Amino acid sequence: MKFSQLSAFKAIVECQTMTSAANRLHLSQPAVSRLLSNLEEQIGFKLFTRQGNRLILSSDGQAFYIEVEKVFDSLLGLEQAAKLIKTNQFGSINIAAMPLLSNAYLPKVLGRFLQQTPKLKVGLKTYRSEDVLRHAQSQAIDIGFSFVGQGFSGVNYQHIECECVCLLPASSPLAQLAVIDIHDIANQVIIRHEKDSPQNRIDTLLRRYDLGINEQIEVSLASTASALVEQGVGIALTDPFTAVLDSANPLLVMRPLAFSLPFEFDILYPALKPINRHAERFIEQFLLLADELGIELKVGQLLKANH
Repeated sequence: MKFSQLSAFKAIVECQTMTSAANRLHLSQPAVSRLLSNLEEQIGFKLFTRQGNRLILSSDGQAFYIEVEKVFDSLLGLEQAAKLIKTNQFGSINIAAMPLLSNAYLPKVLGRFLQQTPKLKVGLKTYRSEDVLRHAQSQAIDIGFSFVGQGFSGVNYQHIECECVCLLPASSPLAQLAVIDIHDIANQVIIRHEKDSPQNRIDTLLRRYDLGINEQIEVSLASTASALVEQGVGIALTDPFTAVLDSANPLLVMRPLAFSLPFEFDILYPALKPINRHAERFIEQFLLLADELGIELKVGQLLKANH
């Protein structure tokens, strides 16, 4: 069964005459008649009955036409899919990220990204950093965001660095300052992040200047620290992604630090397959949004996996 035969049959049904069908297909009338005859011979039943000079679709022909319509609808769907693929609007992307980024910042990036690629199928899953790395090593994701991405087999990575900021209640006297220095946080209630390298650096600075803080609160998530700051129970030295988005809350204020307190993470890519083209464009949106929000990022080169 040839596509040309099906096209001729469909044209005859829709144009109602052999002559009109031939004109639509840019063929001669004998050529269209021959295609129809060959099709009927192949399928073993008549598609039309003749009433004078008219062709009337038989009951078998009606049933066959319904199936032929499905074939052409599928072809149209393929054609549309090809156009979407060509314009980067079709396909899939699987992202795994630590909670700090997946709670607020990545959904914001994804919302903008999907405005340009509305047909894209997306998975955005939240895991501990160790599990993000494991999914990247098993090649099960297209992008990962993790604290533990460097120097592992099966994973290429880019190191990202930016500066932490201070998130504090709008009612705090420190909110009147343009910049927060290490002496300003002395004796303040600091909402600590457990197992947090910036917190370890803060402790080192405080010891260097012989300063103390109130350490009564320790949390696992930056979003929890932000919620506690909103309640006025303390201040948080935190990543700029959380702080910039949460500082839209009138009860919160974000201030830069006078001292360097790096916040670092890695973007992971599975090393055993090419980088997903949508992943590349997603990272572009990630960096563009950071720039728009005033988050200065130092983006390292893409480094290859250890073997």
